[in-house]
Amino acid sequence: MKSKLYLVFILSFFWIGNILSAQKEEQPKAEVVTIKAYKNANNKKVEDKKVIRVLELPNISLFVAYSDAKMINRLGNPSGGFVYYGTVDVSDTYWYCLRPGEDVAYMVSWTFNTQVNKNNIFRRNAPEYFKDYPELAKKIDDRELKHDDIFEVVQLYNNWKSGK
Repeated sequence: MKSKLYLVFILSFFWIGNILSAQKEEQPKAEVVTIKAYKNANNKKVEDKKVIRVLELPNISLFVAYSDAKMINRLGNPSGGFVYYGTVDVSDTYWYCLRPGEDVAYMVSWTFNTQVNKNNIFRRNAPEYFKDYPELAKKIDDRELKHDDIFEVVQLYNNWKSGK
């Protein structure tokens, strides 16, 4: 009996593994590309930026770039005594949108780990970029859509542009 249960367990393990590998194959692969993008949240200076294309739709593409950084903190008395060194993750995440015909990708959101209000730049930049779709811009202004809804925002924009 014990060996039969063991056999069932092993077979189910392989069966679950096959399901998971099939799910992985269905997802599109992330592609690293270099695009012209705005360097900062003011969308003024342009630079070549290595980004990951995460969503490519007929009317808009979404890109993400990461900056991994840590800051060392020192607590305690500099002249002696207890000193504690620790690190703080200050990594950044940049989200860019690019419509067909645009030369430079627009920074719609930028968040960093120590930021208190991660919606700050999204609320400022996204309504400006999506102003040709007033209902979407209003949903962002009214805080119905937040920075972590970026995929939904881009899909809504694409559907609106497609007339769906």
